[in-house]
Amino acid sequence: MFRSALLAATLMTVGLSAGPAAAEPSSGPTTVRHFSGSNCPSNSLCIYKDGNFRGGGVAFERGDDRWSLHNVRMNDQMSSWSNDSGVTCYWFEHEHFRGASHDMRNGFRVNLPGNENDTASSIRC
Repeated sequence: MFRSALLAATLMTVGLSAGPAAAEPSSGPTTVRHFSGSNCPSNSLCIYKDGNFRGGGVAFERGDDRWSLHNVRMNDQMSSWSNDSGVTCYWFEHEHFRGASHDMRNGFRVNLPGNENDTASSIRC
């Protein structure tokens, strides 16, 4: 009993929690940047709110994983994407990388077809 209390006190002192983490789980850097218009930052995967690479959106870098696009105000809003990240990235129809996955190949720019428009909920790059 004493050891359990000591462990809990130690964890609290160093700022750790014995419970589950509240932050978004990720295996990558998650360097997510918002941009306006068509201003996709270089060396990035960019997802756009509108077709033809317009309307602003969110940029990801190689190694970024975002299990929920809701947290960056882009859940079910992607209408086009461009990938200059240097790697193939993937978008998923549901949070936590579930549902159908769709590849986003490096060097490609794609307007989503009607049946896929506004359905992306997570990204892995």
